[in-house]
Amino acid sequence: MPTIAISYRRADTSAIAGRIFDRLAAHYGEDSVFMDIDDIPFGIDFRDHIHETLQRTDIVVAVIGPNWLGLGADGAARIKDKTDPVRVEIETALGRKTPIIPVLVDGARMPPSTDLPAEFGNFAFINAAEVASGRDFRTHMQRLIGAIDRATAGGPAPASAALAAPAPAAIVTAGEATPRRLWPADAVRYFLLPLVLLLVAHHVIVNMLDLKAADLWIASAVIPFVFGAALFWLGGRGAGPAFAFAIPLGLAAVAGMTLSQSLNSGDPILPQTRFEWWDNFNIAALIALSYLAGHALARGARALLRQQLGKP
Repeated sequence: MPTIAISYRRADTSAIAGRIFDRLAAHYGEDSVFMDIDDIPFGIDFRDHIHETLQRTDIVVAVIGPNWLGLGADGAARIKDKTDPVRVEIETALGRKTPIIPVLVDGARMPPSTDLPAEFGNFAFINAAEVASGRDFRTHMQRLIGAIDRATAGGPAPASAALAAPAPAAIVTAGEATPRRLWPADAVRYFLLPLVLLLVAHHVIVNMLDLKAADLWIASAVIPFVFGAALFWLGGRGAGPAFAFAIPLGLAAVAGMTLSQSLNSGDPILPQTRFEWWDNFNIAALIALSYLAGHALARGARALLRQQLGKP
């Protein structure tokens, strides 16, 4: 799994750089993507901090917007200043021969070499990817991810053909959080399947075997916990998708359980007392919280495993 540093100028591309970070973190895992590497702790030489961060980086994604050079009101470019953090990031990466993929956003173009410091060498001639903030964002990000994979696999530097080709389907390996790209597939695996299992468990426990309510509570905790953990461990999805699946899962499961019990017993579909409403709310909350707890535990376990293996 490659480690990626995102270099950008905050006054230029802060918003879309954040979206790029979220997409890369969802694909490679949050521990594999660095952002705000110029966010220097107090009392630390920012050059040493950037150098130390880039030592742990396999590739740099340089997000370039219309004002990436940092032109001020007087026309002076911050990129020409030796203390400019963006300049230090690019210079350090070039000095370490770390692969760099320039990413053009908001209609930007690669700056000419005459506008860049001499230390940047041939940076102006690196073939750049384009990431639009509109409807093409997802497609452009798939191409960028494909280029990153090829560049960090020891292959040739990304070329126009490489950037134009769609990324191959993700492969899931044990212990690696590599995401599935298609949301419908994830919805089937991590929402529809646990929903079906919850409804089957309810039917068996309540309608068929007439077991204790505690058994239903156990099933309502265990099933979503397992699928919440799988969402991160196998699906590579972050906290946002976990919430997007957990809450609807709790509501849909309770609605299905209520309908199933009504059809089996002939009771009204809607709860008739505030105690019944409260029980339904508690089960829905238990399902959602168990799902999120499984996801959080999987994230913590993976971070611990990576730390023990010495991965950044």
